[in-house]
Amino acid sequence: PVAALAAILAVAALAAIGAMALRDGDGDGSTAATGPQVRLAGIGAYDPDGGDGEHDAEAPLATDGDPGTFWRSSRYNSNLSSFKSGVGLVLDAKREVEPKAITLTSTAPGFTAEIRTGGSRSGPFENRVSDSQTVGERTTFQLNDATARYFVVWITEIPADTRAEITEVTAR
Repeated sequence: PVAALAAILAVAALAAIGAMALRDGDGDGSTAATGPQVRLAGIGAYDPDGGDGEHDAEAPLATDGDPGTFWRSSRYNSNLSSFKSGVGLVLDAKREVEPKAITLTSTAPGFTAEIRTGGSRSGPFENRVSDSQTVGERTTFQLNDATARYFVVWITEIPADTRAEITEVTAR
């Protein structure tokens, strides 16, 4: 009976280790693309260079789970980078978290963005935690050392006569 119990416990332990490896990665210490989800809430826009505003009231629409709603930037007559350092969508995790990736979906792809962190909801957001990418319909930003409560999708380029639209933001 003791040997049988020991064998059962050993099999259960191996099964648990295998399940964790499948959930968290391939067993070599790397993290799989499907880690635990981090809940972010859109809470406003970030426009440190000023202007007419970036649709603060629409920020929650980027995290409401409804693909039919979105946050949008202003429309610019010329490329955004010709007169502003950027604009952004501010996200609040409600507590300090360390997501490994943030994924954006967009109905108006073609703008360039990166992810930054900051110490308060009003910025500044000086800690760049992802590479800059041109956003497509679905774009994932891999994050590096991104421990924070507040994140911003920092948009640095919007082609002339267009705007950025972010349908949903998810983090893991």
